[in-house]
Amino acid sequence: MHAKPLWAVMETPDGVFVPGPHGTSAASRIYPGISSGVALIANGGEALIVDPGCRTIPEYPPGVLDTICTILDQRRLRLKYLVQTHWHFDHTGNTRYLKEHYGGEVVCHPKDRAVIEDPLLLCRPEYIRSCGGDAAEIAADLNLPGPAWVLAPEEAMRRYFSYPILVERTVEDGEVLWVGELPIQVVHTPGHTPGHLSLYNPRSGSLYLADVMHWPSPLLPHPAGSVDQQMASIRKCLALRADYLFPGHDLPRCGTYDVEDYLKDLLLKHAQLERRILVLLNRFGPLTITELHAESFVLKGRYDYPFTITDGQGQMREGWYTNSLNCVHAHVRRLLEQRKVARIPRGDGQIAWAATGEGRLSSAEVAVAGSYERAVQTDRDGLSRYTVDGSPRAGI
Repeated sequence: MHAKPLWAVMETPDGVFVPGPHGTSAASRIYPGISSGVALIANGGEALIVDPGCRTIPEYPPGVLDTICTILDQRRLRLKYLVQTHWHFDHTGNTRYLKEHYGGEVVCHPKDRAVIEDPLLLCRPEYIRSCGGDAAEIAADLNLPGPAWVLAPEEAMRRYFSYPILVERTVEDGEVLWVGELPIQVVHTPGHTPGHLSLYNPRSGSLYLADVMHWPSPLLPHPAGSVDQQMASIRKCLALRADYLFPGHDLPRCGTYDVEDYLKDLLLKHAQLERRILVLLNRFGPLTITELHAESFVLKGRYDYPFTITDGQGQMREGWYTNSLNCVHAHVRRLLEQRKVARIPRGDGQIAWAATGEGRLSSAEVAVAGSYERAVQTDRDGLSRYTVDGSPRAGI
């Protein structure tokens, strides 16, 4: 890396925001430059940091970490809170450094605390059980050889996560963190992770929604990844009618219309994916989740992560991990709960999914000519099949 990294510093109604880059492929997702966006809320000489970002590996220029440290030093701010919105490494990587050098209370939601403190928990089936799931069942859903294949690879956890991190305080939905005279409201927004948090300043109308904005989401297979929770979290953010939106990645939005437009687009993506799954099952009959993934995320292949795992017999095997595959799994399981699909063994020995009577679509919706297909179609009167918030329109 010879070029000097560019880290923008945006003045906000609450302080500053440093946008965090996000990779477009599996390789760049773990490239040394990745970081979450970092927001600093300041008032009365105190500061709250929303996700400290990730410095990543030592040989890479520090970038966002030095930028945020310079702001704390130049403005002579006392760091009061380090809020971890969720456990992903690009959001937690700088926490230990900032804690050691500036103090501040490390804060998160109870449901993400264990993984923030010990990321290796993701390498064990206990984490999936704690979310109400079963690694063997998920492996069967995905036609994988065994439970080890759905666990995080320990090598990756040790390489990319910065730990140990000690969480000193957990907060629930509705609690308030005071920064000077600013009341910062805690908003529990699960879906991306079970304990995902957002923050809201009602005085400035500023919403710090972290990776509620991330697509694809959920990144974890069902039930650790919950589509119902993800969509409910987006609607919860919509209900705030924020004037400013600061995402975990990407650029901020300002103005109520732009914020609402951004959030409604997220809801529509979920509705489109589920419609696409039902179209495929109606068109082709029973399909595996891998087959559904190939036809619904046709441009997401570079998100696949190759890695090596040790299976239950102690054998080293090459595996792969893709966020979008887990997203499809979470959506299929949601459709299963809605009784729109059924889980069936196929003749080739694979577990597949078939549309039920509740998931049956009309021939006009299924028989679309050409390789391009819009998941959101219109009825004969030209009315959208989905309302502006992404939910199905009544009577259609």
